Amino acid sequence: MKRTLLVLLCLCLLLPAAALAAQTCQPGDSGAAVTQLQQRLAELGLLEGKVDGLYGKQTSAAVTEAQRLLNELGGFDVPQDGTAGKRTVELLFDESNTALLSTLCTGSRGTRVRELQNRLIDLRFLNEMADGVFGASTKAAVLSFQTKAKGWGVFQREPDGLADPETVQILSDDLSVYGWQAPEYYDFTRPDTLNGNYLFSQSCILMDGPSGEVLFESAGRERRYPASTTKMLTLLTALESGGLDEVVTIPEEAADVPADSSVMPVSPGEQMRKADLLYGLMLRSGNDAANAVAVLEAGSVEAFVERMNEKAAQLGMGDSHFANPHGYHDEEHYTTAYDLALLARIGMSDPDFCRIVTCLSYTLPATSKRQALTIRNDYEIFDPASAFYLPYAAGIKSGYTSRAGFCYAGAAQQDGRSLIAVVLGAPSRNRAWKDLQKLFEYGFSQP
Repeated sequence: MKRTLLVLLCLCLLLPAAALAAQTCQPGDSGAAVTQLQQRLAELGLLEGKVDGLYGKQTSAAVTEAQRLLNELGGFDVPQDGTAGKRTVELLFDESNTALLSTLCTGSRGTRVRELQNRLIDLRFLNEMADGVFGASTKAAVLSFQTKAKGWGVFQREPDGLADPETVQILSDDLSVYGWQAPEYYDFTRPDTLNGNYLFSQSCILMDGPSGEVLFESAGRERRYPASTTKMLTLLTALESGGLDEVVTIPEEAADVPADSSVMPVSPGEQMRKADLLYGLMLRSGNDAANAVAVLEAGSVEAFVERMNEKAAQLGMGDSHFANPHGYHDEEHYTTAYDLALLARIGMSDPDFCRIVTCLSYTLPATSKRQALTIRNDYEIFDPASAFYLPYAAGIKSGYTSRAGFCYAGAAQQDGRSLIAVVLGAPSRNRAWKDLQKLFEYGFSQP
């Protein structure tokens, strides 16, 4: 009798899976069958929404992704329609397909892809922002890692760029045991061991402020897009004419900026002191303010850009060319970490430049167009409550575009030593802060 009851109990436990495999679940359905489907999708990492028994858009998207993987990687032929039909369910619950359905590949999206990308970035196989989309660059990074791992003898099959469970597991291991150097393994207690392998940025340089001596560089002379670090040159060029207390009228050209630009904001016809405009240029990184400065100083944006390039040449910025006063992407707008360090060093020797770029909070007086406005530099390196706080940091300017990555030119002072550091092409802002810390502490560790 007890044996019979046990068999019946086992059969009851098996019924839900059998029942699910025998029926179709589709968008709009609800109940136990949907819950079980969602649980399996979540187990595979395909479902990012809640397991709630409701077959909605997220469940449909997860089923569609499962069908894509089954077809593209498994060679099956199931409709890629987001409906959990009998064949789809059978394949989903077949344990032999678990590794296939857990694989990330070209076309995959979501949190797991972002986690993979962040790991590849930290290990120096990928250098771009983690966007959660598995594209060509992510595949190339996975392929590069697999090739390296095969050389270490820990990856057995031919590299294919597929982030299957085996690849992800090896990625999570401590690769420093194979001699691999990456930002993930940098020892902050030994700043003198710094080399380019421990940095996220595509280019960087560290310069002694007083002498201009280069203390450290990695690809520091390679041309890169500078984004809004350009505004350091805009500011220095504008300061040449003085007149900070002069009241200026914002020209029409201030409004002629791309729709996704950072703005101060200023409006055509608005009046303010030149100094207020320059503070807005730097603390708010206003592209509208940059255009306004250009026209007010030279009569047109084009004429001011000519002055910027002349100024750059005077400073010895031999690998730079500027196409606008704000740094919005242009193929002919480029510089190097070395050139920006030269610019920053000269700029910091100018009292007005130094005062503006090291200001953390400034109140813009009211104008006819707006009330008084307090603007702030709230970057983490200046926030004592942040994990990225650098107590010795002072200014100068950040920049970001999708093509440039995150860029920063900064200064630091400690124990009577002044340093200038530039990082270009970092894959995220916080990683740029880590690179700055490594560079500055390397400099402070030097005799």
